[in-house]
Amino acid sequence: MSVTTAQPTKRRTTGEMFLRFQLDSQTCAVVPMLQTQEAIVLPSGRVSVIPNLPSPILGLFNRRSSLLWLVDLPEILGLEPIDRYTHSYDVALLKVGQTPLAVAVRSIQGVVRFAKEEIESPIGSFNPAFTPYLHGWILQERELVLVLDPEAIINAKGLNLTTN
Repeated sequence: MSVTTAQPTKRRTTGEMFLRFQLDSQTCAVVPMLQTQEAIVLPSGRVSVIPNLPSPILGLFNRRSSLLWLVDLPEILGLEPIDRYTHSYDVALLKVGQTPLAVAVRSIQGVVRFAKEEIESPIGSFNPAFTPYLHGWILQERELVLVLDPEAIINAKGLNLTTN
């Protein structure tokens, strides 16, 4: 009888840190940790739905005495929207400059590292409507991972969430 032991997955310990999450069953993405404040599970009952706003805006919620907009990131990117009747949302709290934004995703998968030099250009690789929100893409463990631009997401057309 032979015993096999599982080989541990090599974790990269160099490069910049990115928060990794799932947008839909086939699409994985990351955002820089420098523009990520935290990742939380938010009970849907804490989100106040505001009528007559663009459909990607799920509502407002209070976090540490601040009101934050919660937006459906997959919907902004033209993917299948998140179920609005869920019990909770997986949320990444982003901040660009002084503008905070909470984005709901399918699932948060943790933190990964890679060098910015490894990011490939999105031009010509993706639907042109999708590319304004991308810094690019990277191949990680044989999986294509989108590298999103938090500033472009916060300034997404039709959201009007920036404060000037």
